[in-house]
Amino acid sequence: MAGMSRFKVWFAAVVVLTLVVGMGALVHAQQVVTIRAWTVGPDTPAFYRAENLELAAERLNRILEAAGSDIRVEVEADFWTESWDSYRRRAILAFESGDPASIPDIINSSHLDIPIWADAGWLAPMDPYIERYWDMAYQDFFPHLWDAVSYNGVRWGVPQDIEVRMVFFRKDHLAALGWTPEEIEDLPRRVRDKEFLLDDLIDVAKQMQDAGLVEWGVIHRPTAGPDFFQFIVAYGGEYYDPATGKLVLDRDAMLETLRFFHRLTREGLTPEGMTTWAWPSVHQAIAIDGTAGFQITGGMWNWNEWQRDFGHPEEDLFENVGFFLIPAGRPEGTPNQLGQPQAYMITSASQNKDLAALLIMLASDVDLNTNHALEGAKLAIRQSQTAFPRFAEAEFLSQAATLVPDQIFLPSHPGSGFYSTVLYEAIGGVEVGMLTPEMALQQLEMRLRQQLGDDLIVR
Repeated sequence: MAGMSRFKVWFAAVVVLTLVVGMGALVHAQQVVTIRAWTVGPDTPAFYRAENLELAAERLNRILEAAGSDIRVEVEADFWTESWDSYRRRAILAFESGDPASIPDIINSSHLDIPIWADAGWLAPMDPYIERYWDMAYQDFFPHLWDAVSYNGVRWGVPQDIEVRMVFFRKDHLAALGWTPEEIEDLPRRVRDKEFLLDDLIDVAKQMQDAGLVEWGVIHRPTAGPDFFQFIVAYGGEYYDPATGKLVLDRDAMLETLRFFHRLTREGLTPEGMTTWAWPSVHQAIAIDGTAGFQITGGMWNWNEWQRDFGHPEEDLFENVGFFLIPAGRPEGTPNQLGQPQAYMITSASQNKDLAALLIMLASDVDLNTNHALEGAKLAIRQSQTAFPRFAEAEFLSQAATLVPDQIFLPSHPGSGFYSTVLYEAIGGVEVGMLTPEMALQQLEMRLRQQLGDDLIVR
């Protein structure tokens, strides 16, 4: 097994068996323990979030058999492909029921769900299990990922994956405007070095549109998501104060963000009804038909969706589609990209926490997580994974990994989700012309103050 010795895994199994069922577990009485796991895409290429737990159970059962135990583990893994909102509603309804039969043992979700679920008492702290299996697996995880799953000094989950979000652009349209191959190749570097700002992106998008190369110069994700916080940072602002643990409304940077999206629709670069688009239309425009010049929100998983769902060959993508960081909005701003780690968590209602923890550890094996990374276009969660042959040979993943040093996260704060929602609604309001940027800022501030109270810093 990649990432650990068979002896270590064997030892872990014995420890768990001792803790769960006592020494009597090693008698010859057949016992099947069912571990229920809820996982989520919603993008279908992420199905390994469920399948890896099932594969981990197969490995565990071989270990148990070799150890002379008649205990076997069966995983009932549910993979949710509807919306994030529907998944979260389902989880909350189950938690609030208080019925152990309705609550899974393992739940996979965004790290942003951790603060709310932990405060409600629905999650079991993971620190005892992380420490137990530290030398076997978890010492190999990228350290910054533990920050994403920590809240109030406690780790509530095990990082399951990480991705980068980027700006996608059409190389062929830049070439049609007269850019040389060297200039196109150098564009990501210029973005990182703040030689190419958001205003420059708008100018180039206009050129594409004026030349008849695209219908829309700039498109973005049509649904709510954390991506839009990237623009606050791009304009030199903050959304979190680590010293106090409070969320921040940076009025200046927020106003500039709202003005940016208002400008896109006012100048006809982005459709006013962008928030009514379906994701397939976004994919079709940027990657398949090339009717858009830039996609300024989205992520690396889109790369695999274009191949898997649209049958678009990767060689064509490499030829015509490039990517870079969110450019700075002004010289004092910061080019960046946001990551949104997923995590495996154990519910407080689980009657089989020790076995669930062992399954999560085994599901984090390098080879299994690489299956997920390749299928869903995700980055490595373990340092040794970057040298794993199948991962190292994946050209797109290697290129995307170059953006990791500029990664930001939303904080593990109960109000992060609400903040993300009202920001998206404010952007939608200015795009359709219902609100000026100034009015949208005023409304956003009012809603944040009402919801967060003293847990909000306004600058």
